[in-house]
Amino acid sequence: MHALIVLGGDAPDARLLERCMRSADLVLAADRGLEAFHFAGLTPDMLIGDMDSVAPEVLARYEGKLAEHRLSCIKDDTDGVDALDVAIRRKADRVTFLGALGGRLDHALANLMLLVRAHRRGVFAQILAQGVRIVRVDGSLELRGAKGDTVSLLPLGEARGVSLRGFFYPLEDATLTTDYPIGVSNVVTRQEASVCVREGDLFLFHYFKEKEEMEG
Repeated sequence: MHALIVLGGDAPDARLLERCMRSADLVLAADRGLEAFHFAGLTPDMLIGDMDSVAPEVLARYEGKLAEHRLSCIKDDTDGVDALDVAIRRKADRVTFLGALGGRLDHALANLMLLVRAHRRGVFAQILAQGVRIVRVDGSLELRGAKGDTVSLLPLGEARGVSLRGFFYPLEDATLTTDYPIGVSNVVTRQEASVCVREGDLFLFHYFKEKEEMEG
């Protein structure tokens, strides 16, 4: 099951939101993420959060019209963590996050960590924004039709056994560490390229041309 979770960062383009909703079986708005639906004239399946950042007039429009999972303002988890956990409890095996970037940098970094949380619970997750897709590389990842696109690879801690094929800067069984961002701004040079990692949490940032939106 594919779950779409819209967070409270920079609101996604309405076309991207609508496109992702069409492929989702469950659509969740996390707190201020509800505003993206409001401005696009769309409705999620459920609202999750402590409602401390969503505009009161937007909240008032949706209250009573959709399921809610209301949280206390005094809590350990972020709204994104709770939204992900709700999706997993409802048997999602694939999750797409929108609205995960922009705004406060600490929030954006925390949202990146949701990809790791999902992976450790056996769920594939990705972050989509206009022109970029972010995933945690799980063993190996194939990029098809991406020639000319920019790709950055950044580890959370240390990633070992990193190999790249079809890139301007190839790697073979390399170790990437947080104190040396060697993986920034590589370029795909073939129609088919691959990224492999043996161990560790490795984020792939794929900046693609607007000729296509990546939902896979």
